[in-house]
Amino acid sequence: MAQPKSANLSIKKPLAPVYLLFGTQDFLIQLMKKNLTSEALVEEERDFNLSRYDLTELPLEHAIEDAETIPFFGEKKVVIMDNAFFLTGERTKTKVEQTIDRLEDYLNHPSESTVLIIVAPYEKLDRRKKIVKRLEKTAAVYELSHLSDTALFQLLEQVAQKYGAHYTREGHEQMMNAVGPHLGQLANEVGKCALYCGTERPIDAQAVEEIGSKSLETNVFLLVNQVMHQKTAEALELFHELVRMKEEPLKLLALLERQFRIVYQAGRYQEAGYTQNSIASKMSVHPYAVKLALQQTRAFSPVLLQHALKRCTETDFQIKTGQMDKILALELLIISISGKAA
Repeated sequence: MAQPKSANLSIKKPLAPVYLLFGTQDFLIQLMKKNLTSEALVEEERDFNLSRYDLTELPLEHAIEDAETIPFFGEKKVVIMDNAFFLTGERTKTKVEQTIDRLEDYLNHPSESTVLIIVAPYEKLDRRKKIVKRLEKTAAVYELSHLSDTALFQLLEQVAQKYGAHYTREGHEQMMNAVGPHLGQLANEVGKCALYCGTERPIDAQAVEEIGSKSLETNVFLLVNQVMHQKTAEALELFHELVRMKEEPLKLLALLERQFRIVYQAGRYQEAGYTQNSIASKMSVHPYAVKLALQQTRAFSPVLLQHALKRCTETDFQIKTGQMDKILALELLIISISGKAA
């Protein structure tokens, strides 16, 4: 499996007449739409010359007719076509039948005064389709699903700079530990830290620890760590805290099993000589999740991880067949694995 390509967020001048944005990172898609719009229009022009069309609700002819109309009090206009479901093989709930020929005709002679942005928020495009092939030849295409850690750091650094704050590498590591690779949440947390720190204090590990919140995945990672290091009381306390936060026990069980499996598989791949990025690609998980898993691999034996996976499967069966209460079952699971780690 090829290593996922890091998204390129740069915009070449002059602006292209047509852009295609696709991928699974909604934060990156919204950012690129905002940046392209800012490049094409000044603030005062956006009320008149910025239009959006949801293609799951409206025929694309509406957007094309708009794109063919000259701008009002300006040199450029921006037309955004959201949810271009016809570019993918995924099923989408919509009653709108789109006339793709109308878009193909426009691509033959796009308006020089319009920036048309077509958005397909899906993992893959269906490259067997004629319209996809045509767009890849004529449009500026941005795949927005992955960011390298360097590009991610630079992006979050820019978020902090908007508030006059300094985002450090140390703070970035702590932020990734706390939040995980969730772009929208990362940007929100960095913004929160930037407001707190201002220009007086760098956003370092201590600042992130003081201000930041932890994602569910991070809490599960901490829970696994506590279980494996025989901190049974702390593990039970964290589990009960997650239950009080209305997290469903079966969901927690699934995430626990997933984390144990990632740690086990990452360890086996590392023994076979794979690098961190290669392991991430093989397992289809974020490289940072592999980095954390490899840290746990050094502490936990394969036998212990196999026992943990077996106990997760048994617990799942006991809960789903009504043999045991959900909370009690997870409490006994935590105690059992923690005891085995002794």
